[in-house]
Amino acid sequence: MRRKFRSRIALASTGLLAAVTVAACGDDSGGGTKTSSEGGGEETVRVMMYPAQSYRLPVKIAEQEGYFKDRGIKLDVTEQPANLQGMQGLEATKSDVGIVTVGTLGQGWQAGSKGAFFCGGINVLQTTLMAPKGSKLPSTKEGASWQEVLKSLEGKKVGIQTPVGSGLQLIFAAALKEAGVKNVTYVNLGGGSSAAIASLGNGSVDVAQVNPTGKQFIENAGSGKELIYMPEGPSAYKDYYGSAWVAPTKFLTERPKVAKAFCDAIDEALTYIRDPANAKASEDMLVKDAGVTPPVAKLTVEQTYGDFNTKMNKARLETTFDAYVKLGILKAQPDPTWDSLVVEPQG
Repeated sequence: MRRKFRSRIALASTGLLAAVTVAACGDDSGGGTKTSSEGGGEETVRVMMYPAQSYRLPVKIAEQEGYFKDRGIKLDVTEQPANLQGMQGLEATKSDVGIVTVGTLGQGWQAGSKGAFFCGGINVLQTTLMAPKGSKLPSTKEGASWQEVLKSLEGKKVGIQTPVGSGLQLIFAAALKEAGVKNVTYVNLGGGSSAAIASLGNGSVDVAQVNPTGKQFIENAGSGKELIYMPEGPSAYKDYYGSAWVAPTKFLTERPKVAKAFCDAIDEALTYIRDPANAKASEDMLVKDAGVTPPVAKLTVEQTYGDFNTKMNKARLETTFDAYVKLGILKAQPDPTWDSLVVEPQG
């Protein structure tokens, strides 16, 4: 029984802030085979993703249903290094496309990384706070307010997904401050869910951040207690943009049709996933790709993809850029704006 549980934890491993990367089959400058949309042959697209992450599903569905192939794109899937955030992973792997949070892109750009959002991703940060099974901490599902939930974390040990000082940690700290919380102990559990699930199971943390599909694994297994889905609470999660597809500016300048084709394929895949007639096929792909059980896949498809949208919300992004400067997540200079961090490729 214990061996089976460990196996399921491993299969439920999921990543956050993953860079989904596209590398041309050619030189490092992106000089590989042209896509059919640019008058050539087929473009090999290397997609770097964490295992079992929910954002993988649109990519895999687009591949399965031929949406990439129809646009002259062939996928080559590789894993993101577990110790690197999105922009760092993008550079380290010499990749062309990724999906990262606003804070990750902004911090990387201000540190010298040349990249920009080109396609919408997830409108919010899909973070859920989970406590060990049987925890006495309040929960919004039990009628507590989000303020009461966060205030209960005063003095507690909280498992987080990125290091202290990173964009995600500062966003969470801002949410705690909004609720009046002054003292927590942070434990960096990394981007995958396996460490969070294990930590909740052995009680080494009082609360842990989890994302799809880890949240659905815990819910289905009944191995933890959901305290709050953060986008339903503090403004740092409710009002600000989550993550979007990013690429080096060189790629966007030289291959705008490739970028647009990639985004269009993801958009078509999201339409497919949201169609109830395709629910079983979407669940089957999650089972195959993520290694989760059918019940976990069903919960993920039902709960996750309403927050996905390839259309970028300019007003929400500009509000997020401004807020992140005030929160200290981003610096005031160079100025993070729509014009400096967003490129909408035409094709």
